[in-house]
Amino acid sequence: MPLDLNLETPDLWLALPQFIVFGLAIALLFGDAFVARTRHFVWLTGLSLVGYLAALVALVGQANENATTFYGLFRADGLTVFLSVIILSAAVLTVMVSASYVERLEGRMPIGEFYVLLAFSVLGAMLVAAAGDLVMVFVGIELSSLATYVLAAFAKRRLTSVEGALKYFLLGIFASAILAYGMAWVYGVTGSTDLDAIARSLAASVGGDEFLDPALLLGLLLLTVGLGFKMAAVPFHFWTPDAYDGAPTPVTAFMSVVPKAAAFAATVRIFVQALGPLRDEWVTLLSVLALLTMAFGNIVAISQRNVKRMLAYSSIAHTGYMLVGLAAYQATGGTGFGAGAGDGDQGVSSLLYYILAYNFMNIGAFAVVTWLQHRGRGLTLDDFGGLATTHPLAAAAMAVFMVSLMGVPPLIGFYAKYYVILAAIDADLLWLAVAVVVLSAVSAFYYLRLVAVMYFNEPEGQPRQADTRLLDVGIAGMVIATIALGLFSTPIIDLADKWESALTVAGQVAGR
Repeated sequence: MPLDLNLETPDLWLALPQFIVFGLAIALLFGDAFVARTRHFVWLTGLSLVGYLAALVALVGQANENATTFYGLFRADGLTVFLSVIILSAAVLTVMVSASYVERLEGRMPIGEFYVLLAFSVLGAMLVAAAGDLVMVFVGIELSSLATYVLAAFAKRRLTSVEGALKYFLLGIFASAILAYGMAWVYGVTGSTDLDAIARSLAASVGGDEFLDPALLLGLLLLTVGLGFKMAAVPFHFWTPDAYDGAPTPVTAFMSVVPKAAAFAATVRIFVQALGPLRDEWVTLLSVLALLTMAFGNIVAISQRNVKRMLAYSSIAHTGYMLVGLAAYQATGGTGFGAGAGDGDQGVSSLLYYILAYNFMNIGAFAVVTWLQHRGRGLTLDDFGGLATTHPLAAAAMAVFMVSLMGVPPLIGFYAKYYVILAAIDADLLWLAVAVVVLSAVSAFYYLRLVAVMYFNEPEGQPRQADTRLLDVGIAGMVIATIALGLFSTPIIDLADKWESALTVAGQVAGR
């Protein structure tokens, strides 16, 4: 389908999901101001769920779109749709996990403000997913990040929450400055911030055995550092353990998925769509980052007895697995995964599937931690002791999430790693594929240790009772998704393969 460049009248319908989320944020602001405090939990929670579900429905009409609007700043293509589905589903799950937590724990935090910040963070991430210009990428990342900084400090009565949020904020703005500086160098070399225009400029000027402009290499390095901070890749991960540990647990669940999805959305838009002709330069760099991130996250997670910190380092390790998919981008010669795949690329498709899988199994793991906190338990391994005896369904749910994160069939986590490994092998990155297998085996130690504690340790006292019906439904839904989306992965991969509609410049798929 040819790209429809509409440079005269903005097509507002292409941005309907984003407008719905923006309208939701405004509605929540008014609801927080005018709805009686005693009804905030029911009304604002319901409004949030309806708003995000409406945005998901609006995405259905864009499944086959491939157009730009707002003078090229905004794109509606396969990449936009898939990433937006991940972000919105993460928002729905976060509301289900956080509603009772925000209302009843941590000193009764203001639930209206929480939902407003959540909506703006989701909106920023969706704008990054749909960005067609470096300016839009930066604005979307900053909108999402600023809201997430505040959410990380939302339990303001806890010193660890404020400390973690402060580290997150300081390193985040430092990364934003580096990212903006890298974008400035790319603009200086190519003369444009439009992603397609950058790709055309590079495709025309880069070729043969010529040396690259040092300014372009500097810009590429700065972009890697800035985006590495945003996605928590080693060695730019310093903020992650303290921010994840200090933030309210539902916020940690959200932070572990949506900012990461936004960072990878920006990376695909910039590196693959705009800097595709430089693939030979950045693929080795990302491969090394992937190996360092996988190794560090898994090895350090072994020593953690605090479950939130263990999941924080696990999140770093999964960033490494996702980077393997990005490093496996070939620019040409790929076969794709879907049944109708022809000259597609497996790398980015495997990355997208991995983010979707990570969404359900990681938020699910934090949801069970939240469930235990409602019942007076803490965050250490000992607090999970004997959970299978006192609450067998909760223990079974946590076991499903742990085993899926480890990558055991037939759960969705296995297929996520399977597709990443296939993409790495197809891209002649056998050493990286082997690293995924070996380090996944290493991760079995700390994932199965938690399962063993739940099933083989004696319970320490009887957990108190708590009314968490919405949270229970959310956990059950994530368990079902973790099992079912692995068994029926083919339609998802077919949808992920449509990301290639984002590539509209011939020079991008030619390599260098």
